[in-house]
Amino acid sequence: MKLDDPQIITSQALVVTIFKSFREELLTVFGNVEHTRKSDASPVTIYDVKVEELLKQELLKAFPEMGFEGEETGSSGNKETYWLVDPIDGTSSFIRGLPFSTNMAALVHEGEVVAAVVYDFLNDHLYTALRGKGAYKNGEKIQVNTNREQGDLFIYSMTRTSFGHIQEALGTLRMRTMLPVGASGHEYMMLAEGKIDGIVNLNRGKGLHDNAPGVMICEEAGAMLLPYDDEKGVYRSQFIIGTPLVTELIEHSGLI
Repeated sequence: MKLDDPQIITSQALVVTIFKSFREELLTVFGNVEHTRKSDASPVTIYDVKVEELLKQELLKAFPEMGFEGEETGSSGNKETYWLVDPIDGTSSFIRGLPFSTNMAALVHEGEVVAAVVYDFLNDHLYTALRGKGAYKNGEKIQVNTNREQGDLFIYSMTRTSFGHIQEALGTLRMRTMLPVGASGHEYMMLAEGKIDGIVNLNRGKGLHDNAPGVMICEEAGAMLLPYDDEKGVYRSQFIIGTPLVTELIEHSGLI
């Protein structure tokens, strides 16, 4: 299908409206909600499914030409242009009452993310981006921090299996590296608004839902992506994303 700006903007606004409509309900049960385990042993609550089902229903009704792919309920409709949704990113944090959960969605068109939403419902912080038009937090433009110099750079590593190697390599470049305690959406937004300087994600275990919305917002906030696989666009699963200085230093070093 041909996708125009009004469709992108209007469908993004609908996603925002639905995410925000669940805020009070999610806050009521935050830290006190039952859960089950999926086949991959990851937790799921009735609220993961509830948010996703309403979003699917309303998007497909308002935009029948678009498709939908949710982490909990799978895909429906158009496979070339669709909303990719993680209804509650950080379900484990949501269950335990840890302040790292978000609602996330990305509009994918021909393999590229063209719009994204990350909603921090705990703090009512809304992050949005349209491809080529910048990234915003509650309507105010945000950017990665480009003022820090080598020796003052802080990196999160989503990759745990080879963390020791990553920490040692980045230490050689005078970067501090740690394993994050949050969830993907929370971590990417810390990069997008300049609180951290880079994210290492070399783990194939994370799905498209975990990466696509946050990566796009970071890129629109000025982050650079350094790929470590042969995939393109939304399908990339191994990469480092960070400020221009971070990615330049890592790429030129050849240490990772």
